Amino acid sequence: MNLSPQFRRFLAVLCLPLLGIAVATSAAWPETAQPGKTSKTAPGTYDIANDVSLQGTIQSYTENSQTPPIGTHLVLQTSDGNVEVHLGDARLLHLAKMNLAQGMSIRVVGQMQTAGAKPVFMARLVQSGAQVLAVRSVHGLPLAAGAIRANKALAKNVSADQQGGAR
Repeated sequence: MNLSPQFRRFLAVLCLPLLGIAVATSAAWPETAQPGKTSKTAPGTYDIANDVSLQGTIQSYTENSQTPPIGTHLVLQTSDGNVEVHLGDARLLHLAKMNLAQGMSIRVVGQMQTAGAKPVFMARLVQSGAQVLAVRSVHGLPLAAGAIRANKALAKNVSADQQGGAR
């Protein structure tokens, strides 16, 4: 096959660089985008499978802390030491009529995360006595005050074990 010199130049100038870009792009493609591959959860993401339960006594309670993450903070004294706990928006606690104060015994379900350089327990559920309140979604996002309706449905579906009943 006899190609004209102009067509050969076209191939050399346009097509070869495009082929190089395509090869470089496919080599840099993340493995998680390929079917059948699994990946670890990215740092800072919330995975409900990693939730743990902490039980203890409230040592201090700050309703509207300006320390990140902004919102309600408390220090919970557990058998393993003091843990800073973030509860989200105080308005949600008020609407649910959940009154927390120093000296109360509570249970929180959630997981440790880092806020800035400081470890903070991000509570997803808070239990005081028989009352259980969801303060975060299953994706770890703080719930808004309008979520109180969803919490009423949650309370009806919580098992005796989650409510801290007889074991």
